[in-house]
Amino acid sequence: MAKKKKILSDEELLALLAENPDREKPNEPQPNIDSPQKNKKESKKKSNEVSKKNTTSILLDKPSTIEDKSKKVSKQLKKHKIDVLTIYRLPKSKSVTNIQKNNQTFLKFVQKVEHFLINDMLIDGASKIVLAVSGGVDSMTLLDVMAILAEKYQFKLAVAHFNHNLRGADSNKDLDFVKNEAKNYGIPFYFASGKVKKYAEKNSISIETAARVLRYNFFERVSRNFNADFVATAHTANDSVETFFINLFRGSGLTGLCGIPFRRQLIKDVLLIRPLIDFKKNELIEYANIRNIKWREDNSNSLLEYTRNKVRLDLIPKLENDFNPSIIDVINRTTRLIQSADRIIHNYVKKHLPDIIENVSSDSFCFNIPILSTFDKFVQGEMMQTAFLKYFRLSPPSLAKIDRILDLIDSETGAFFEITKSITVAKDRNHLVFFRNFEKKEINLIINKIGTYTINGYKINLQEVNKRQVKLSNSPNEEYLDFDLVPSLLYIRNWKDGDSFQPLGMQGTVKISDFLTNQKISFLERSKILVLCSKNDIIWVIGKRISEKYKIKEDTKRFLKIELNNM
Repeated sequence: MAKKKKILSDEELLALLAENPDREKPNEPQPNIDSPQKNKKESKKKSNEVSKKNTTSILLDKPSTIEDKSKKVSKQLKKHKIDVLTIYRLPKSKSVTNIQKNNQTFLKFVQKVEHFLINDMLIDGASKIVLAVSGGVDSMTLLDVMAILAEKYQFKLAVAHFNHNLRGADSNKDLDFVKNEAKNYGIPFYFASGKVKKYAEKNSISIETAARVLRYNFFERVSRNFNADFVATAHTANDSVETFFINLFRGSGLTGLCGIPFRRQLIKDVLLIRPLIDFKKNELIEYANIRNIKWREDNSNSLLEYTRNKVRLDLIPKLENDFNPSIIDVINRTTRLIQSADRIIHNYVKKHLPDIIENVSSDSFCFNIPILSTFDKFVQGEMMQTAFLKYFRLSPPSLAKIDRILDLIDSETGAFFEITKSITVAKDRNHLVFFRNFEKKEINLIINKIGTYTINGYKINLQEVNKRQVKLSNSPNEEYLDFDLVPSLLYIRNWKDGDSFQPLGMQGTVKISDFLTNQKISFLERSKILVLCSKNDIIWVIGKRISEKYKIKEDTKRFLKIELNNM
């Protein structure tokens, strides 16, 4: 039975992909190169079984449908005592010609990819690899060279294509083209279609980011269906340099300046690898021409309205012409140095982050300001970016936003900064509280003096009791009032700025905001506090303290018991 793999939600993917799709997860160890070998015994056992034809078409918004595609296997192999269905052969139309075999450029290209797969990734005949193929020259080159090496090493391949539906008929032509090429290579084909524009609008993100999120979500689903060990993308050295500049302009932290790594964890037991990351674009085109590979040009790649296209078509050519023709090589060397430094910083942050993190929940976490302040400001920023990704699974804040967050350290309690539309950070005495925004419910309920009422998941009960039933306790959820002082008509509502009352046992009035601060009520909890009041007076800060004015005295004749209970 195929081993199930966890599929990340769209929101979790947004953490890894938005703005910087290749940032390694700081909460997970650096993946070992040989980590996919865990399942090799099981995979090798499966490789001796008769494989079934099962090319799957996965639709993001519809149930999966199944399409059968048979691998073309030479009948001549039947004379060998090997199950022919487990053997992959390049179809005749895709075989390597004698001229190509003697072409040194072609041979060096294949050997370099081979070294990456076999020596660096330790891929063998039991491995299963999903190829992300868009139809452009990069991904078609990846498909071809991986098919050649699959014939030699017998690892299993599948082609995955995501239709972004951004270019109308051209998008559908890309789909048909890749589907036919996968068939021509005799490789299983997976495809999906997504509503990128709608997703971008819904999540207030760019088209580019939305496309990445949905595309990688699809790759995860394919890797699960194919029971893959790897997903391979066709990123090149040029792509890595473009990512470097995009993150530099965005104001990224150190990790964002590492370019695109040659591998990272996609999901558990599946590595995302880049076999072509050390090749420049022109090298891929040269290979494609040698192999007579067909590909499709994406017209949107020439539109300057996209940030990456501006970097690719405008900035990099200018740098090559005016400053250094080898700028691609120079930046890639620089990113490798940054990667080494980033690993050291990442290990340092990982070691000390638990010292400053408190009160972690699914919707919030806190930084202990006194401890945080003992670290260098650069490290403070790295800790915030790491925590943001680790606990919220969202793209880390830019450096400009990190500076705004750090400014809160010297601000008054209650100061806050909205990091995104969904995340806010607030100063709460000695803590910075990061929390997911929630819609505050406006409560304004008119009630009678006697009765039971349900509000915000709590039950409030008001009943008259006799003196013998009065049992004073230290619980703030159970209080007793002078029945005759409490009006018949009461209100339960949110507390407001400017509200004040006389807390039990105190002389004079105090603002509720100050009372909550003195009681060390957290920033998040105080936003949920309700009050029981008459038209003019606050009688009870519910669950916290009653007013001195309404307490029972020696001459009290009738008693009102009020209780707060969870539902």
